[in-house]
Amino acid sequence: MQITNIKIRNFRSFGDKEISISLSNITTFVGSNSTGKTALIQALQKMFGISQNERLLVRSDFHVPPSVNPQNLQEMLLTIEVKIEFPELLNPISNESKTSVPPFFNQLVIKSPGSTPYIRMRLSGKWTPSNTPDGEIEQKLHFVIIPEEDSEETDDAFVVVSPHQRSVIQMLYVPAVREPLSQLKNASGTILWRILSNIKWPEDIDQQLKIKMEPVNALFSAIPGVEEIKGIVREEWKKYHRDFRYQDASLEFNSTTLSTVLKKIEVQFSPTQEEGSYSIDKLGDGLRSLFYISLVSSLLEVEKQITSQRSAALTILAVEEPENHMSPHLLGRVMDNLNKISSRENAQVILSSHSPSIIKRVQPEEIFHFRIDETNGSSLVNKITLPDRQSEAFTYIKEAVLAYPELYFSKLVILGEGDTEEIVLPKLLKVNGIYADDEGISIVPLGGRYVNHMWKLLNQLSIPHITLLDLDRERDGGGWGRIKYALKQLLANQREREQLLTVYRNKSPYLYKDEEIDEFHKRPLDPQKVNQIDNLWIPRLKGKEYNVFFSTPLDLDFSMMEAFPDAYKNTVPLGPRFPDKINEPEEYDAKIKKGIQATLKSEKSTGYTYTENQHELMVWYNTLFLGRGKPSTHIEALLNISDDELKTHCPQSLKDLVERVRLLLNLKEEQ
Repeated sequence: MQITNIKIRNFRSFGDKEISISLSNITTFVGSNSTGKTALIQALQKMFGISQNERLLVRSDFHVPPSVNPQNLQEMLLTIEVKIEFPELLNPISNESKTSVPPFFNQLVIKSPGSTPYIRMRLSGKWTPSNTPDGEIEQKLHFVIIPEEDSEETDDAFVVVSPHQRSVIQMLYVPAVREPLSQLKNASGTILWRILSNIKWPEDIDQQLKIKMEPVNALFSAIPGVEEIKGIVREEWKKYHRDFRYQDASLEFNSTTLSTVLKKIEVQFSPTQEEGSYSIDKLGDGLRSLFYISLVSSLLEVEKQITSQRSAALTILAVEEPENHMSPHLLGRVMDNLNKISSRENAQVILSSHSPSIIKRVQPEEIFHFRIDETNGSSLVNKITLPDRQSEAFTYIKEAVLAYPELYFSKLVILGEGDTEEIVLPKLLKVNGIYADDEGISIVPLGGRYVNHMWKLLNQLSIPHITLLDLDRERDGGGWGRIKYALKQLLANQREREQLLTVYRNKSPYLYKDEEIDEFHKRPLDPQKVNQIDNLWIPRLKGKEYNVFFSTPLDLDFSMMEAFPDAYKNTVPLGPRFPDKINEPEEYDAKIKKGIQATLKSEKSTGYTYTENQHELMVWYNTLFLGRGKPSTHIEALLNISDDELKTHCPQSLKDLVERVRLLLNLKEEQ
């Protein structure tokens, strides 16, 4: 059995609009602080917590909209509903159904023949004011015995969940603020208590313990001084207490019953650098947390091997921020352990995290992104969606989000072409008083591929984003091909067609047709058409509606070299040798031609849309960026450019990009 869906309404940060979230064997919640991740975990705890206190609703559990004065409320309602499916019933040879199905047999719902049976459980809460500060709270836990598609819920659709039925699903919650020591002691409801409860103890175990402890007490009493201490304690007690009851006080070992012995049981660790063994309280917080998670796996294995009767048909393990107290190299082991737990038939794992080290170990399809709706202050939850599994884009985008998991926590994402953007843009932002880490800016290189899928993902998560592409004029697929690419990707993201594609011809509006856009890459690069790219389409695409910028006329490497030629040329002790233009014209032309062809990546390229100065820079481009690594060239060049010089003389497209960053993040310019 498995919880496959949870619906929440008016619980804590979740507002009046019902939020539905699908769950898998292991589900991960990400998002900024105070966006509802803990609230969702605790919603499950209100239904399946082990102790009564964990399941008890309090006034603060009821959502109050920011615009409402709580003192004026006469009633508040909340609902938490889960859908629990039983896929094991579809397997005729499965033994799992023997332990999971019987408690719920009468409440099973089947949508259609051959579909997976399921049950619905709903927690309803009602708050009303009273003469006490917290008011009166009524809560009920019911089965909903009609299909989800049936909107008519009469009284007959609800059946009370018995304590036994509720107890077969148990939730273990490891909060972000750890108290692992209390969980690792044998107290009621803890993991260790559940493990030991699976043992079938002899009925006369207390009598056996008492007999076995008598020689221990005799040995204790025979030690010189012990009897004298006992006598002093007894006599001093009589001075204060003269009642015939409890008149004798004696020092004895109290571990003479099973319950007292188990309360004192501890896990010991050895070998250690000291003599003897280590108890749990001597371990660091990280190892305590790690061992606690491993005990969950131990519990499930114990229930499988030692007893045929489980204390729970389904155990839900919810771990908040597993990275807390952990050194980075242990996080891989933590995730391996959680994945192992989630693979069991009777277990399910939910975790939340702010750590890219954790997120990159989780499949994107298992991630939910949380954010706050600024219009009403309630939580919004979105599932990470990827392109079709059969497409090349699926693999590419999946690997991209695994490589850059910090984008889930970003206030702004800048999508670039490659390594150059990762080096140049943070430096440029810094000299303009914008610190990427402080402002939550992530710079993610995508190479310009499948950018529309990344736009869809970021739009879905409501994360603002800027895209910086290379124009690649005269390169294969560049120039008009790049404009066509940007337009088609924006259209694929449901951008308003007329606004994007309407131009003016002879002062009259003209809307481009799809077939015309499809032919853009065939357009010539004559002066008029180049002017159209530079003065119509690039300004339009970098507008506030689209935020698509271009490094012109080629790429960011060329733009930076053209803006700061001396700093880049000085990164190589011996630059390219240019034949004398006057005395060796043929050799000079051959050198330039070779540089143009290498830079534009085609033996047919002539560089006819570039100036003579840019032709010479292409020879340098070949040396600086094609003959050596781009990152090392930029790092060394930026060391030779002052902050003021970089801020003042950087390419105009980058100046515009910086201003757009300020606008999207509501930042003021430094004075």
